Amino acid sequence: MFFRRSKSKKIPTSGSPIEVASHIPEIPSTTKDSSTVPEVSTISQGLKVTGSILSKGKVQFNGVIKGTLEAKSLYVGEEGFIDGKAIADEAVILGKIKGSLKGKKVRLASTSRIEGDTFHEVIAIEDGAIYEGSIKRIKS
Repeated sequence: MFFRRSKSKKIPTSGSPIEVASHIPEIPSTTKDSSTVPEVSTISQGLKVTGSILSKGKVQFNGVIKGTLEAKSLYVGEEGFIDGKAIADEAVILGKIKGSLKGKKVRLASTSRIEGDTFHEVIAIEDGAIYEGSIKRIKS
């Protein structure tokens, strides 16, 4: 698709002329440069998955999965539920996990509920989080 830029137009008014520039919106670049635009995969509340999800990027999860979810960065929303394994370098959990959770940095929010084992390098547990299982530190 080609665009032609039009020149500025003068619109006469009761006083002096006003210059109005025609503006063509800039079209976003189609190049994929992962260093400038972080891609986030979003799984909404209405989606139920049986099996495995593997992502090399960020995953924002609000659905239900029975299986394994593995990502570089994982954010489980308040409506998210994982029945199985969750593996991520960085994990922020607001929802429920029934199974194991493994991550370098793990944050359990006050709304989270974990039923299983957690393996971590660094962990933060907010007041109000419900935890039933073991917490084990792994070496880096």
